[in-house]
Amino acid sequence: MATYESVLHVTGRFEVVDAHDRPDVVIEYTECLYRVSVSKRYPVERGPTSYRLSDGTPLRRSDKGYFFDTLDGVRRLFMVDAVEKSKANC
Repeated sequence: MATYESVLHVTGRFEVVDAHDRPDVVIEYTECLYRVSVSKRYPVERGPTSYRLSDGTPLRRSDKGYFFDTLDGVRRLFMVDAVEKSKANC
């Protein structure tokens, strides 16, 4: 059975506003899975991508590009601008 180390990398930041034009920042995280081995090197596997507000509130992204608050599902956040999008891959 293989052992993996999970590391979260910040891969993007987005400026968003809610329905009342209050600004906030969404941070995109990508999980990278590193297989641990003393004798061999294995390629890094890319895990799931997750989104959080700057205060730590978890979000989910819709197909249309806006974000939902996962705690209540009612609050929508609309992307204004991609502040930073990292090209760093796992």
